[in-house]
Formats: sequence, structure tokens, C-alpha cells
Amino acid sequence: MQTESAIWTVLSTFVSDDPDQLLVERAQAGEVAAFEQLYARYQAPISRMVANLVRNPADTPDLVQEVFTKVYMALDRIQPNLPFRPWLYRIAGNHCLDYLRKRKRQLVRLDPNPEAAEHTQPVDPSATPAEQVVAQDLVNKLFAGLKPRDRWLLIMKEVEGLTLEEISAMTGMGISALKVALFRARRRLQRRYGDMRSHQSEASV
Repeated sequence: MQTESAIWTVLSTFVSDDPDQLLVERAQAGEVAAFEQLYARYQAPISRMVANLVRNPADTPDLVQEVFTKVYMALDRIQPNLPFRPWLYRIAGNHCLDYLRKRKRQLVRLDPNPEAAEHTQPVDPSATPAEQVVAQDLVNKLFAGLKPRDRWLLIMKEVEGLTLEEISAMTGMGISALKVALFRARRRLQRRYGDMRSHQSEASV
């Protein structure tokens, strides 16, 4: 409890500089245009996060819409001292993890080897420059092999650039525990990368 209290204290110092605060207050007052501005500001990064996390392009647009619907319906319940961005990412991340748990249960019923199905999900076809296609494909394969929680933590820190304090508020993990979890997730990603390079070298011989 003391750790959680300390997290909120740190986050409260960000509120005065939170670029979303006025829009949130206007949206809470019923101004639809304010929420539309928030949607326009975060639709692209949330879509990217969802696509990277769930690895299923066909479902990504619907999941993004569901996330923003949840956000809109819950605006009145946002904690006063919590900046909008980590609150939004927490809702999006939890929604995606719920989706992944449901999908895994469905795969267990339909396929005796659900892990194979997880690894063969189509990669995210989001618009990327042609020269980045190969690199994007590698990233997709690396992330597809991680557990959802590891994937989420790395996306939040390395792709979306959230601070440790923001991620801690989202996940409920203490800063020390979060650092350990990120370290282990990076190690697992590095090992997977090493395994892929090794297999490529063996195939080229």
C-alpha cells in the first residue's frame, strides 16, 4: 500500500503539465468535441499498441474501438491525480490481455497445440516504409514468441516510451519489481533473437 501511495504521489506531480487534462475535464462535462480530440491524439498509438500486442490484424480495429468506448464510458471514474495517458494505456492493455486469454481458451478447445497457432498469427500489415519491411517482419516474429505480459511491458517501455512510473501505475507493480520484469523480458527477447540468428546461419550453410 505504501508503494502504491508513493506511485500516485509521483504521478500527481505530472498533472499540472498533463497536456490532456483540460480536454479530459471538458469531455467529463459532456463536450463530445473534446473527447474527439483525445481520440484523434491517441488513436494511432493505441492502434499500434493493440496490433503489436494481439498479433491479429483482423481484430485490431474492433479492439481499438472497444477500448475507446470503454474509455468514454469510464471518464467520470478516472482518478483525479492520474494523467490520462497511463490511464488510457492501462484500459487498452487490460482489454487486450482479456482478449488474448479468451482467444487462448478458444484455441485450447479447437486445437491440441494452441502455441503453434499463437506463433502463426499474421503479422501487422500497418503502413510502414518499404525499406523497413524486413526489420518490421523480424520485430513481429520476435514479439510473437513472447508471453503477452512480456510483450505488453516491452511495448509500453520501448515502443510507446512510457515512464517506469506510468507503467507501474498501469500494472500495479512496484518500480523495483517492474525493473526486474523488464530486464527478464529483454533477456528473453535477446535469447529469442539469438536463436533466430543461429537458425538462419545453420540454414545458410
